[in-house]
Amino acid sequence: MRHIRELLDLTGQVAIVTGGATGIGKQMAYALGEAGANLVIAARNLERCQEVAKQMAEELGVRVLAVALDLRKPQTIDDLYALVMQEFGRVDILINNSGTTWGAPALELPLSGWNKVIETNLTGAWLMAQKAGQIMTRQNYGRIINIASYLAFVGTFSEYMDAVPYPVSKAALLGLTKDLAVKWAKYSITVNAIAPGWFPSQLSDGNKEHHEEISQHLIPMHRLGTEDELKTGVLFLASPGSSYCTGITLSIDGGLLAV
Repeated sequence: MRHIRELLDLTGQVAIVTGGATGIGKQMAYALGEAGANLVIAARNLERCQEVAKQMAEELGVRVLAVALDLRKPQTIDDLYALVMQEFGRVDILINNSGTTWGAPALELPLSGWNKVIETNLTGAWLMAQKAGQIMTRQNYGRIINIASYLAFVGTFSEYMDAVPYPVSKAALLGLTKDLAVKWAKYSITVNAIAPGWFPSQLSDGNKEHHEEISQHLIPMHRLGTEDELKTGVLFLASPGSSYCTGITLSIDGGLLAV
């Protein structure tokens, strides 16, 4: 029987975190680095990724690679994986966290806004997972974690979230999670999702004036999540100890979906 420290140890593994330079992505990247994983921080803003990578490397004592990534440009995905394989020779963990939104009333949402969100949150996540799967099937090991949202399960009032393609993309991401989990289980690859509730982030700051109202009327714990309340969830799903857990969605939402 393995010790609990071994089951959660990521020493020597390589983890890609898209959108890992800010918000919940940065929080999750720290969790993996604190457990010993070498990190790849990928986002459109390369300068910010480089700053965060330098900070993480100094604090955590692991290798951290900063990479520019635009999920709407497939060539940048190919370039990322080529660089990661050149630098590390393997990919053990993928956190599909990058995402965007487009705020507009449902009756006025332009097709360009719909396409931007779907291409980033769903198509981009699929391409990242496909490339990771090609590597992980050869390794016969891998962990893929798709970051969805509680909005994949419910509708919401326009004053709180008026961005139709965002919850649609996150619901579709859960379908992708389940299907890949079944298809790749024979390769010892697990594919799971996390559905965060309300956490401070660039996306949620768009309706910051409603956070107190949301906390009081929607969330049983009457508060938003904090800067470290996603860390243990992502660590579990990324760890060797989650080897018999695939195709699930872990909700970390202060009880929001229990109402």
